[in-house]
Amino acid sequence: MSDRIALVTGGGKRLGAKIASALGADGWHVIVHYNASATEAQAVAADIVAAGGSARAVQFDLADTGAVEAFLADVGRVDVLINSASIFEMDRPEDVTPQSLEDHWRINTAAPVLLAKAMAAHHTQRASGCVINLLDQKLFNLNPDFFAYTLSKHALLGATTTMAMAFAPAVRVNAIAPGITLPSGGQNAEEFARAHTMNPMRGGSTPDDIIRAVRFILATPSMTGETITIDGGQHLDARNRDVMYAANPPQDDAS
Repeated sequence: MSDRIALVTGGGKRLGAKIASALGADGWHVIVHYNASATEAQAVAADIVAAGGSARAVQFDLADTGAVEAFLADVGRVDVLINSASIFEMDRPEDVTPQSLEDHWRINTAAPVLLAKAMAAHHTQRASGCVINLLDQKLFNLNPDFFAYTLSKHALLGATTTMAMAFAPAVRVNAIAPGITLPSGGQNAEEFARAHTMNPMRGGSTPDDIIRAVRFILATPSMTGETITIDGGQHLDARNRDVMYAANPPQDDAS
């Protein structure tokens, strides 16, 4: 097993799975975290091993703060933490609920912070640990859609900066803020393609773009407290609706 250990939350599906596979190809022992996606996470780990790498799938619920802390206490040292898992549910300020706020806070903010805290406790040498938080270009191009999600990711943006200060010099903390990268929210292929090109570059971020950014951060030991926005310039194109709805307006909004 590789002596370089990477934990990827949400590593069984979507962008997390692609990052986990890339790290496995780069020689990391990858802990592929999942909550309910056991089949997918085990398949990602098996594919890494079949390709000559080292990986295992592990289950814990990010919404359970006790389970989050207990997991890393049991595992011990982790060298790279990729906080990819998140909850992304539609609400707006006029209909946000206490439950939505709490659900997004627990998974999108509290869990990444608690994992980073537990990870940092095992590092004393300069730049021996690295945390990468997956954020969102929405933070630099605000609109009221996905309100609880946006608040939780704003808190994680602040945590990225302050944890970088607190954990230096042993652990670096950075973030990547992608634009629309994979279909979400029930988008079909046509809807995704339309939304993906609604930016100055006429093409949004791809999984390969995000993987290149992960590799750049890992290869740059002087980099900490930074957020890389990769979105085809989407954050430069201010709108009062999320790009998902700007590209595909509901029928009752069309005229």
